[in-house]
Amino acid sequence: MQIFWGNDCIDSARLNNSVLTIGNFDGCHAGHREIFRRTREHASAVGGVSVVYTFNPHPGSVIQGNSPQLIFSQEEKIAEVEACGMDYMVIVPFTREFANMQPEQFIDEVILGRIKAKGVVVGHDFCFGRQAKGDIAFLQRIGGQRGFFVETVAPVVHQGMVVSSTCLRGMIRSGDVAGAALLLPHPFRLQGPVVHGMSRGRTLGFPTANIRPDKSLLPAFGVYAVQVYMGAGTYPGVANIGDNPTFGDEGTSLEVFIFDFQGDIYGNELTVEFIERLRHEIRFENKEQLIAQIEKDCRDARTILSRRIESSQRHA
Repeated sequence: MQIFWGNDCIDSARLNNSVLTIGNFDGCHAGHREIFRRTREHASAVGGVSVVYTFNPHPGSVIQGNSPQLIFSQEEKIAEVEACGMDYMVIVPFTREFANMQPEQFIDEVILGRIKAKGVVVGHDFCFGRQAKGDIAFLQRIGGQRGFFVETVAPVVHQGMVVSSTCLRGMIRSGDVAGAALLLPHPFRLQGPVVHGMSRGRTLGFPTANIRPDKSLLPAFGVYAVQVYMGAGTYPGVANIGDNPTFGDEGTSLEVFIFDFQGDIYGNELTVEFIERLRHEIRFENKEQLIAQIEKDCRDARTILSRRIESSQRHA
């Protein structure tokens, strides 16, 4: 997949008979992946290429002055769009000037001018242009006049809920990482370097890696079964995210105990994948109660992670 970093970098000659989809695509969830699938199908039907047109930063940071807490980093989004088989990706700096572009101007300069699209595939709630004045009906009307087709993809519904980035952020914040994982391409992840902490875990017999996460979106405080990625290795573990009420700490920390692992990992970059929430954060009366609970957490996490491996092997 080739990436064009901004409108001025688009090589129009490569986009003959292109079919375009436009959006933020945070999380590349099941609804987004259906849009990508339809875009690829249309591109194949016209003998052309599929194009994803997206933004950085999130438009909310410019229009409302604050971006939503994002599920995916830009690197994760790029990787998943490529994994979905899209041919090209355009990542446009979302500025105040760009936000003020009228819908007609966007169609003339981008959809037809830069990308020369034969068709546009969008989600059911798509809107564009200054003050979101361009809606699907407007896009369809102009498409009929200017010679490009428009398809609106119906929302994906899961257990009575319309799948959206907003609802998935809510699921993650509430701790339902297992439910969110059913709709995301992979379980929610946090990444960051291992930094020095209070070293309490080591004195308790459970040395933990303290991680400075790369996202503001965090799961609900509590203990989770996790998979940890470090370099080429994958390790099971248990993570606590919270403010350590037993010790009266201030500030939120992410601590991960990696099962059956020894070695100095300070400064290493870890990716923590949240598989399932085990419990909420608890204040313990003494160290012995805490140790007993950590031992139980580790047993529960091992059971969950082993079951997950067995399930993936059965479906392989």
